[in-house]
Amino acid sequence: MVTTAPRRMRIPGRKRFGGIFTGDTATFVFLFGFGFLFTAFFHVDGWRPALYGSSIVDFPAVLGLLTLCCAVGWRGLLRRGFAWVEPAELTWLDFAPVDRGRVVTLRLLGAWTGVVAVTGYLAALLLAVGGAGLEQWRAAVAIVVATGVAAFASARRTSLRLDALGPLALAVLGLVIAALGLGPATVQFVAAGVLAAALPLAFGGEPVSRAGRAVLLAGWDGRVLRSVAVTFLDPMMLLPPSAPTGRLSLRRPTPLRLAWAGTLGRARYAGAALLVGLAVVVAHIAVPTVPGAVLIGIGAYVALTPFGGGLGELWRNPGRRRWLGSADRDLVLAHGLVLAGVGLLWAAVLVVVTLAGGTSFAATAWLAVPLSVLSILRTVTRTAVDYANPAFVDTPMGPMPANLARQLFRGLDLQLVGIVVLAAAV
Repeated sequence: MVTTAPRRMRIPGRKRFGGIFTGDTATFVFLFGFGFLFTAFFHVDGWRPALYGSSIVDFPAVLGLLTLCCAVGWRGLLRRGFAWVEPAELTWLDFAPVDRGRVVTLRLLGAWTGVVAVTGYLAALLLAVGGAGLEQWRAAVAIVVATGVAAFASARRTSLRLDALGPLALAVLGLVIAALGLGPATVQFVAAGVLAAALPLAFGGEPVSRAGRAVLLAGWDGRVLRSVAVTFLDPMMLLPPSAPTGRLSLRRPTPLRLAWAGTLGRARYAGAALLVGLAVVVAHIAVPTVPGAVLIGIGAYVALTPFGGGLGELWRNPGRRRWLGSADRDLVLAHGLVLAGVGLLWAAVLVVVTLAGGTSFAATAWLAVPLSVLSILRTVTRTAVDYANPAFVDTPMGPMPANLARQLFRGLDLQLVGIVVLAAAV
């Protein structure tokens, strides 16, 4: 008797729909989060002064901000963090009548749906609070849908050399829309151009669903690292490693040369830093109620943190510091000097983007850049997490591990206090 293999087979032990319909914690988080986000649309009158103040809403700037948010979501999908399969599950799939490519494709659809849902929610909230008309709604829907198609078309293929230029070009278009005050019709033409650009992206490289075991297991390693970092409250595990720097010699490894090599090895994050700078300027134009110090402080911290990964790796490994034979103070000063140079370069780019956007920041707001450099140095030089004395204290939200929270927010505490002081000084 011959039996045909089923076209679809559910992997044993896997929860359907991410477990949100099981009635446990995932269900509670989903219902609570959905209800909290949805109730914002019933209080648009209260959100309007918080976002736009008493001024007239600049809808071209809002559409430019939405375009830039779509670019950020597109850039996030290009990391292809969905291309992973658990080793045991991968072995099971090799001996089961199930295509493991389908597993990766479904995970891609889940990540893509999340990106589209987040950008769509932001578009709906900003337009509803601002009281947008039908033309603005059409333009927002067009840019979200077009970017979603382009993001899916590019993310489902293997990485190309220039695929990161797509989100960056879209972000620049968002700045142009906000700076020149272009109307909804122009935004719809931009959406049409994004759709046209999605066609060649759909045929470049190989499908990610056909990735081999090495690629899928490497993706699984990254996922395990992220989950362990979140579970054990150790975000320093997420600092990006350095890539090979070519012919740069490390003979007689001085702290300054080592810091420079680590920064060059993380130069792949320069595009993301530029994307953050564009977001800071466009958000300043579209949402005038947010102080400039807050935007620059958050943007600088996010953009410059990857470049502090070299010092973070040294601080997590005392053996490497002993091998270098340099004092800890010398290592911090050398990496701080290089990081300050990167921060100065980012600030210069931000000045150019600010002038191109036709806006300006207060003089005190620019002090958030050196503040971010100091905060990053404080963050990456955190000692190993000590779980011996969590020191739980009672709070309105329940018992909280005060000592672990103190270790977790080292660096962010300085950033938060500094931003509050700079924002109040305006």
